[in-house]
Amino acid sequence: MRNLFLTFALICCNVSIGQVVTLMYVEVSNENQQRFERLEKDYWSQVAKKAIDDGKMMSWIMLKEISIPGTHKYLFVNYFENLDQLNQSSSIWGIPEKMGLNIEDINTNGIKKIVNVEYWKGEGFLGESAKYLIMNYFTPANLEGFVTENLELWKPWFEKNMKNNRLKQKNWAIGTKIYPSGNQSGSSAITRDGFDSLSDAMEALSYQPMTNSMYTSILEKSKMNEYVPNGFDKRVLYELIKRVD
Repeated sequence: MRNLFLTFALICCNVSIGQVVTLMYVEVSNENQQRFERLEKDYWSQVAKKAIDDGKMMSWIMLKEISIPGTHKYLFVNYFENLDQLNQSSSIWGIPEKMGLNIEDINTNGIKKIVNVEYWKGEGFLGESAKYLIMNYFTPANLEGFVTENLELWKPWFEKNMKNNRLKQKNWAIGTKIYPSGNQSGSSAITRDGFDSLSDAMEALSYQPMTNSMYTSILEKSKMNEYVPNGFDKRVLYELIKRVD
């Protein structure tokens, strides 16, 4: 993991942007699932907390995908204030020995498979922490138009309707991918919707006729059919397992 951070630091030197988010996708076998979750929640969250207290990171989040029984997929989300903070983060995961922890006892490398690591820029967010999160992945034909509309049209709409309790949604965010990039690198934009209950999240994923939808009025102003003519790349539902700020 340290090598990934060092490589990214070299790629992104002298670039100044906003908040940076790393997404690490992990798979764990059924036989190792309980041990893996225990180590991450009881020990690695402490490592993350130490890094946050030392000003090396902003927050650490462990999510578990809602998927078929026996399949354990996790998403680890690390927030950094900016690229400079990210570029100095290679020492974070070497902290355990300084905390009186034995690295061999808490090492999870042998029981997990890192499927992918992505680096994103946070473009906007609102709301509070939630138990269930829907991650919406897109590959916009017009990225600038997609981001601009989300910030200028959809964000105020979500904020107003969450405040008035017309939506069960508790938070919303948008990000754009920094790395990897290019036509073969997958989705280039992401939005996040947070909910307090699994049923609320499932309801949001369910089909709703537009004639009966509260979204009808805002969709009349939207150009999303132009910006993302193919719609979502995918939508993935996660449960919050642990968060450290």
